[in-house]
Amino acid sequence: MPGERYFAVRDRLSELLGWVGDLTNEVALEAEPDHPQPVLTQPVLIAAIGEINAGKSSLLNALVGEELCPASSLPLTSEVRLYRHGEDADHEVQPLLYECRRSLDYLRNFDLLDTPGTNAKYEGHREIAEPFLEHADLVLVVFTAENPWTAATWDAVSKLSPEALSRTALVVQRIDLKQNQDIPIILGHMRDLSMKRAGVVLPIFPVAARVGLEVKQSESPDPKQWAASRLSDLEHFISERICESYDRRQVLHDAWHHAARTIRRMDHKLDTQRRGMDDDSWFLSGIEREMDEQRDAALEEAPNALAEVMERYRAEVDAVVRLLKKRLSWWRTLSRLFTGDASAAEIESSFAARMQETAIGFGRDDAGRLVDACSAHWETVRPRVVERMGFEPGACAVAGEAREGVIAKFVARLEKAVPRALTGLRLRGVLDPQLRRRNSLLKGLVGIGLCVSLAAGVCGTLGQQHLALILLVAAVGTFGFAVVMAWITRMRVAAGYRERLLAGAATFAEGLKADHGEAIRFLFRDHSLSLIEVRRQLAAEKTALQPRMERANSLYIALKSIELDL
Repeated sequence: MPGERYFAVRDRLSELLGWVGDLTNEVALEAEPDHPQPVLTQPVLIAAIGEINAGKSSLLNALVGEELCPASSLPLTSEVRLYRHGEDADHEVQPLLYECRRSLDYLRNFDLLDTPGTNAKYEGHREIAEPFLEHADLVLVVFTAENPWTAATWDAVSKLSPEALSRTALVVQRIDLKQNQDIPIILGHMRDLSMKRAGVVLPIFPVAARVGLEVKQSESPDPKQWAASRLSDLEHFISERICESYDRRQVLHDAWHHAARTIRRMDHKLDTQRRGMDDDSWFLSGIEREMDEQRDAALEEAPNALAEVMERYRAEVDAVVRLLKKRLSWWRTLSRLFTGDASAAEIESSFAARMQETAIGFGRDDAGRLVDACSAHWETVRPRVVERMGFEPGACAVAGEAREGVIAKFVARLEKAVPRALTGLRLRGVLDPQLRRRNSLLKGLVGIGLCVSLAAGVCGTLGQQHLALILLVAAVGTFGFAVVMAWITRMRVAAGYRERLLAGAATFAEGLKADHGEAIRFLFRDHSLSLIEVRRQLAAEKTALQPRMERANSLYIALKSIELDL
């Protein structure tokens, strides 16, 4: 096919422009109204003119290699016919002008104009053909070897504009009907006539179109027959004209510059996006640093927060001591002297339960305070993210519906620390020995009092009234002493236990310290998840950007390769 080198460059450039267009759509690059994309798909227009039965249709068929135009010894072309690529159909554009669509590969790159004879009797086809001739890439003026000096055809040549003449070639058809020695003579006459009628010697090509078509359609082409057709010289000329055409080359250069300019703009935009994403990463890192600073400040304030635990601890100590005193009252003590006393275990269990409640209450209050602080900070972050990155980051990850869950996890970590903190107090078994000694003392006194009372009763029965009275007074005194000792030991045990518990306040708070710090870290870790959607969005943009930058680089390399061909 003529012009393969041109069409190869055009197709590569067209494909490249398609890729560039796809990428510009992906990156939403704004179009430049002042620099529209050049149209590369415009086929090359070859027009054939000449007298009736000069062989115009046969020549076009030979170029195509197919029976495209009706050709016969009788005149068959009575209207201007423009052959273009498409589904087979003929459409009358206007009187005497038909657009004929054919699904031939040759027509993907060439539009062919077949005209009635320049000496045809009917009128109007000349006016229709003239605009095509003025804009055709190549005008082939066809003569027969039997009569190359026909006046009507030379008149048509002389009426062509200088621009059209610069794209015109003369074709002498059916040279296979002439002797070889006659061909130089015919060509000499043609050159003389060209100078006289057109003012310039136009390129002249003797061909045997029918022979060339038969060679192209043959399954085993004969090189001698192909050489005899001389069609290769004309096709080579067409190729050179297409490749050297200023207009065609200018379109390719315009398309190349359009692609280069678009790629440069795209590179600039992608680089701007990359720098913007780097700035966004730094911006988000700054917010994360703010969160880290807020977390570190909360950890620094943790000892002050745990001071509240110590205050609550002391309040619970007083409550437990009051409960202990109540359980060590005289009547309660007397009832347990002979039934057994489990007060120590009950008091320690009550204290552990109170400490558990203390940790829960403190945890809820402290977590609520931290969540409120995180929520307040997030309210300052959200508008900055919207302004900087252009989208809504969502709600704070530890506030709203997630608030109770975050507080529950905070409290659960503190609850886990309470048993270890209580173990550090070493209170188990502290109260039990003291109560056993007290109960033993009181049991002894009560026993003595009961024995003395019994002796007084015996003496009274035996009539020893004086002795009985003395023994009764002694028994009452013993019981009174027991009551006094019960009160004294009650106060001592309660005071000692209170002192021991109060001394453990710092130890209990220290036992919660590690888990309290861990709970703070986990809470702020959850708070940092507020940025997860923002990070995902940024990561998605970066993921999409990298292959786009690689594609833009590949397009630039392909463009430089095409530049060498241009």
